[in-house]
Amino acid sequence: MKHLFLYFFLISMLACKTDTKTSEQTNPSDFTIKPDNSIPTDPKNLTIPSACEMINEAQLKSILAISGSPVDIKPADDPGNISAKSCFFKWEDVNTPNAGILIQIMTNPVYDDAADYISKFVSSKLTEGETVLGDEAPIKFKRFSAGDSNGAYSFDQSRFYWNFKNDYLFMLAFNVSTFDEAKMLDVAKKIIVEIDKNFASKVKQQ
Repeated sequence: MKHLFLYFFLISMLACKTDTKTSEQTNPSDFTIKPDNSIPTDPKNLTIPSACEMINEAQLKSILAISGSPVDIKPADDPGNISAKSCFFKWEDVNTPNAGILIQIMTNPVYDDAADYISKFVSSKLTEGETVLGDEAPIKFKRFSAGDSNGAYSFDQSRFYWNFKNDYLFMLAFNVSTFDEAKMLDVAKKIIVEIDKNFASKVKQQ
């Protein structure tokens, strides 16, 4: 389980985001999502594509309106963890030191004990939130939809989670201080659509 939350280490390598005010939503549907009941595949029979191939520099620069700076794309895989692949996309921004995003793709690290872990991980973010060491109250997540994907996100944590069937878990994290919630949600949806599109093409090639 020590590799289960590899992204906590990876995100710590990015500078902390200066949050703008979180907008409140009170619609109960924002906090529920149905788990995917598709039959899980044993991760031993799955291949994880490179997270660095989920979106290219031109697409990212267009979505985020990045100008005057190249996007530095660096794999952030843990060689000891075969259940996840991660990638940093970083660029220069005068308003955000170490501006960037992190994309992570995971298969089920506890398949033998919880075959439906992937889908329930996402839905539980909405129903239970996420507990952080030192905080008594769990962090609340809200529902989002992007293309054919539904998932959970926290603006305060700058993280988005979604799944592909019961086989793959995706995480997108931001370190961009200039985004309010509406802007972050908008660009995240566009990035996630591109990730899903590129992921689908890579899986078909396998």
